[in-house]
Amino acid sequence: MFNNIGRKIKTFAKVMCWIGIIASVVAGLVMIATSFSSYAPAAGIVAGILTAVLGSLFSWVGSFMLVGFGELVENTAEIAANTRKNGYNNY
Repeated sequence: MFNNIGRKIKTFAKVMCWIGIIASVVAGLVMIATSFSSYAPAAGIVAGILTAVLGSLFSWVGSFMLVGFGELVENTAEIAANTRKNGYNNY
């Protein structure tokens, strides 16, 4: 369960990014679809497009830190394994 945690963190970040992108696009489409019954349909269409585009962008950019943390954990584990293998733990 706790083996290869760096890879699991990166996979979780990718899954959450895709969920965020899909949710943003769906929310944008819902906003566009419901804007036709309002008094200002153009504003609803623009808001829907901005929600889909900016929500997807923020979800993608937001996943960078979690992917970077997973990469850091993976590299640290690799360095620790190499240090043990080379016998540098004789303090």
